[in-house]
Amino acid sequence: MSTTATEDSAAVEAGALDVLIVGAGVSGVGAAYHLATQRPGTRFLVLDALESFGGTWLTHRYPGIRSDSDLYTFGYRFKPWVGPPIATAAEILAYMGAVIEENGLAPHIR
Repeated sequence: MSTTATEDSAAVEAGALDVLIVGAGVSGVGAAYHLATQRPGTRFLVLDALESFGGTWLTHRYPGIRSDSDLYTFGYRFKPWVGPPIATAAEILAYMGAVIEENGLAPHIR
């Protein structure tokens, strides 16, 4: 059971969250997934200072940015990486976006 964005906002104002995740990078999105799937009904938000999810992969924009470790071990266990082992920032952001969309996590991310 998931709450809506309006209910999440009201919960924040009322101080009625169970979990607050700071940062919408790889770890924050992974934590949100696990809360949503393993603790249904948990009232949680993911807060980030940036305009979107992605963490390092959003902030670093220099030409040629890519992972320095293979994504087969860096990716989420619940959504195995299927692209090239060394990925670009754009590929990693697309992967994270797919996780967010497929699991209905967007309403929890601010």
